Amino acid sequence: MAVRGIALFGFDRAAVEVASYLRNGDYRLVIIDDNPENLEKARNAGFETAELDFRDDTELAKLGLGATIDTVFCLFPDDAENVFLTLSARALAPGIRIFSIAHRRGAVSNLKAAGADKVVETQDISGLRIWDIITRPLVTAILDRTLFGQANLNIAEVPVPDCSPLIGKPIPELHLEQRYDLVLLGVVDQEQVQHFVYSQTAAETRLEAGNILMVIGPADAIRDLQRDLGPGGTMGPPLDQRQP
Repeated sequence: MAVRGIALFGFDRAAVEVASYLRNGDYRLVIIDDNPENLEKARNAGFETAELDFRDDTELAKLGLGATIDTVFCLFPDDAENVFLTLSARALAPGIRIFSIAHRRGAVSNLKAAGADKVVETQDISGLRIWDIITRPLVTAILDRTLFGQANLNIAEVPVPDCSPLIGKPIPELHLEQRYDLVLLGVVDQEQVQHFVYSQTAAETRLEAGNILMVIGPADAIRDLQRDLGPGGTMGPPLDQRQP
């Protein structure tokens, strides 16, 4: 079987963990950036690099998109650059996979219209926090589904309002995976913004007003959780017990 070729565009802090994750697989990974400092960091970390102007289709074609490269990651910190890159890559190689992050909600539809196969919306979460926690073992399988599977997943912060009827409920009893098909990454205490309780240690945590649940999953499931945490909300039955 031929080795999968992956081109990762953008090597700022938000992309470092993704690159580190991918290097552990059976892939040929090349980092592309038009910032010499970023490329130097990538080379020092042991990655193959290429310096080119992705805005120039002639330069972009030299990568071998659709031939030696079959997957593209658009991880620039600017949504407009990710949209432009997606358009160009899709036009040059209609059959490749394109994964992108969206820093603003409005960028999701633009990226999908440009031809991205998978878009992870960071919503209001700090990009640094996302990529610092996404390498945790709990979400490795979910990351695989997002990057190379069929799921279009989002990462979101869901606040617990003061009036939530679920305040005081132990977090494990929310059964987020069974009820919503959501994976809990952790809980942020709003009064102690720096205090992040990872999901592995959240078993002893009860919901408090102002808590923020950091979850990954389908957008409609996130909306359902936001609704159920609100006034008059109730937790529905697990997915496998719901009527078709």
